[in-house]
Amino acid sequence: MDKKRVLGLILFACIVIAGLFLGTMVMTRRPMDLSKQQLYSDKDDKEDNINENEQDNDDLYQEKTLSDFADNTDEGVGAEEARYTDNRNQNISAGSGEKEQESGTSNNIPVGNRDLPEDGTRQSEDIAQSDTDRTDNIDDRENGIEIVLDDPENSNPSDGTEAALGENIVELPDMQLITDSTQVDYMKYIPEMVYDSKIEVALDIDNPSLKIKAKSAILFDVKTGKVLYYKDPIEPVFPASTAKLLTALVALDWCMEEEEVTVGDELDLVAPDSTLARLKKGQVLTVRNLIEGMLVPSGNDAAYVIAAYVGRKALKSDKASLKDAIFEFINLMNNKAKSLGAINSCFKTPDGYDAIGQYTTAYDMGLIGLAAAASEVIVEVCKKSTARNVFVDGYDVTWVNTNSLIKKDSPKYYPYCIGLKTGTSTMAGKCLISLAKNGDKEVLSVVMNSDSQGRWEDSRKLLDYGLNR
Repeated sequence: MDKKRVLGLILFACIVIAGLFLGTMVMTRRPMDLSKQQLYSDKDDKEDNINENEQDNDDLYQEKTLSDFADNTDEGVGAEEARYTDNRNQNISAGSGEKEQESGTSNNIPVGNRDLPEDGTRQSEDIAQSDTDRTDNIDDRENGIEIVLDDPENSNPSDGTEAALGENIVELPDMQLITDSTQVDYMKYIPEMVYDSKIEVALDIDNPSLKIKAKSAILFDVKTGKVLYYKDPIEPVFPASTAKLLTALVALDWCMEEEEVTVGDELDLVAPDSTLARLKKGQVLTVRNLIEGMLVPSGNDAAYVIAAYVGRKALKSDKASLKDAIFEFINLMNNKAKSLGAINSCFKTPDGYDAIGQYTTAYDMGLIGLAAAASEVIVEVCKKSTARNVFVDGYDVTWVNTNSLIKKDSPKYYPYCIGLKTGTSTMAGKCLISLAKNGDKEVLSVVMNSDSQGRWEDSRKLLDYGLNR
């Protein structure tokens, strides 16, 4: 081999070695794409773990009894929501769940008005979640649990926003539901409150000194109608689901409990972040079923079904449009409120959902509460911690009450409480109208715009004062 070939081979070997060396240097100094791939892989693994944990929780949920989950969720969210047991199958499965509670074991809890059950409620396997369109972070460490509610009331109760409405609600523009309270100067739609001689006389009492967190509150003696305590009772507030007591009163004025109703397109009007009884189009049930579905799990869907049915009945036309029927019912609500002496209220929705121009006062809600307390049907329904209902079409369901004061297995349980109604929304805050009886004493407390713990503490304090005075 001549010298030229030897030198050529040596040069070629040097070039190859140099190339390998440079390539190695480049690769070792480059921010590897593999790191990104690993990051994504970790993220997927975390999501998988979350899903597995959720499934584990669901499996655990199926094994628990109603009492095991007492007080794990707080209305509401408004959620003000309701999972339930499908007794037809006798198999309790944890579905996707609802929202509006401040605590709970479900992944989703409905909250718009958002009245969510205080206990863990159950959902049938065949019921799809329709009220949890948003993620609502609600913290309730009472049971050492923090849940992310894939649901409603608002995407984040603390930021004052609420879920958007269903498209069909556009057909009822006069309702003007408030989907983002931060973007609406809603106070400019509220007139100056009337302070007439009747109210002046009612509030002319030696008002006791009680420390109440709520923005406004009032306490009545049920038998005499006398005011026993008040805090800013004529200040405008928002009713949330406490308005359903008025809806129930109107329904009972117009209907017999056994009248049959078919669920229809009125479900399309229910805001997606609402608490629900989870009714389905085409189901046939009675007025009594609807009242229980509205007052126990705080179903906004049940409120709209009642409103459409009663509205058409009042119009004497089964063919009346949905718009005409709902507005007729709202007129009946306001007429009923005025007949009870609630002169500082205007109701715009059958479920109490926040709406422009809708307002009330603690005093007015007290008058409506007194009328509800005089209704055997309403009291009988509201004092149930759970309510099993068999529809006309054979559907069998059990709802869980949103009111913790009546639940014996709840730490908030108040032994003398026999109702009545919770309420929660972004603008209304946490509300509660409570009826309590001990011996020959019976009192009604109204707590409007309190906080998660405050509404229970405020109510117990007022009821204690009233029953022990």
